[in-house]
Amino acid sequence: FLDAYDSIRRDSYWDVVKSLTLAARSLPEPQLQKRLQDICAEVQRGAQPRVTELYAVRSLFSGSPLGLSKLQVSHMRALSRVLFLTPHLPAFFLRHRLRSHILEIRHLDRALLRLGLGQLSEEELKAACYLRGLNSTHLGMADCRAWLEQWLGLSCKLQ
Repeated sequence: FLDAYDSIRRDSYWDVVKSLTLAARSLPEPQLQKRLQDICAEVQRGAQPRVTELYAVRSLFSGSPLGLSKLQVSHMRALSRVLFLTPHLPAFFLRHRLRSHILEIRHLDRALLRLGLGQLSEEELKAACYLRGLNSTHLGMADCRAWLEQWLGLSCKLQ
């Protein structure tokens, strides 16, 4: 079933990237606009952006148009599908559910940092990756740990 769910999630990623690409056009700062468009193009080609690239555009997600409180409903629905949250809710509830889910992941990230990834079993590592959007069903423990280390590194910088 995890592969079937991952297929649904993968299809939703394109909607998220499309929403980001459209929002990038309305950004006032040309340099950040170009960086975000480059990241979106990279993802559309199947590549994974580097942590430094994501960190460079972090300020875009604080205000309009990409801050959670400013997102278009279609973007929130796509994000909800990626996170396996109910996408068929009014905008207020979508925003609230996304905010709650993001906060939960942030708390889990802090707990993982305190605990250390070395304390997790293979099943726990895979579950942690899956919760954050990575299909970990066909990955080994080392790959899951490496991806989660990158995720936690970015997550810590953003908090």
